[in-house]
Amino acid sequence: MRKPSISVIIPALNEEKYLPRLLESLLVQSDTDFEVIVIDGRSKDKTVKKAKEYEGKISAYKVIIADHASLPYQRNIGAKHAISEWLLFVDADSTLLPYAIERVRANINKRDIQFFSTWNKPDTDSDNDAIIANFYNLLFDGSKTIKIPVGSGPFTGVRRDIFEKVNGYDEEHPFLEDADLRNRLGKAGVSFTVIRETLFVWSLRRMRKQGIIRMMQAYAKALIPFLFFKTIPKGLKGYDMGGHVFRTQKKPKISLLRSTEKKIRKLLNEVFE
Repeated sequence: MRKPSISVIIPALNEEKYLPRLLESLLVQSDTDFEVIVIDGRSKDKTVKKAKEYEGKISAYKVIIADHASLPYQRNIGAKHAISEWLLFVDADSTLLPYAIERVRANINKRDIQFFSTWNKPDTDSDNDAIIANFYNLLFDGSKTIKIPVGSGPFTGVRRDIFEKVNGYDEEHPFLEDADLRNRLGKAGVSFTVIRETLFVWSLRRMRKQGIIRMMQAYAKALIPFLFFKTIPKGLKGYDMGGHVFRTQKKPKISLLRSTEKKIRKLLNEVFE
């Protein structure tokens, strides 16, 4: 059997509802030259049982049980068990469009890419979710202009040797571990590329639960010291990992969504005018 060239690494915790959706999206990829590694963080629901149901369905597939839950820790475990040249880190509540792996491969084969993410689409048909997703897509594109390491943590690809060069994710960053990785790779001379294609569906469940304002406040705690010291503070508390956090999620109030939409439009005009 030929060694796959892309390893899809999926950290999970209590994701019995969302993980099967992601795995189903991997089953229907137009390009099947990849392996899948699920790293569970000691889930208390049926996540591991659901994950093991895909053994034999995906030709190169592993389910690993970590000794504790931590997003950067689980990603690093997945990377250590990966056998491919490229590592693609995907969050358990995301799903991939059917041509995602094919288009990733096409881009890394024809372009000088070492570290990348892509555009996304939201997980609902809500106009407000579409505004948020498009805002982030534009922010990713404009991140080089504003010189802030911005990219999509739920869908991040990096060449294995580049990842190992900086010792992977810093496990002292339970929040904004993706921004810290981009920052450290940038200091090592590795440029971050945003592939301008929509290749995955981004779950906005966290924003719907916590609200845009609260999320922005959490990001601001890291943004301010980064602007002054060019580093992402360690040990920041931004959110709890795991699908159990969202089981009592309520729909956002319409008035808050409309207010948020105006603020986002204003920010877009200021950044990209």
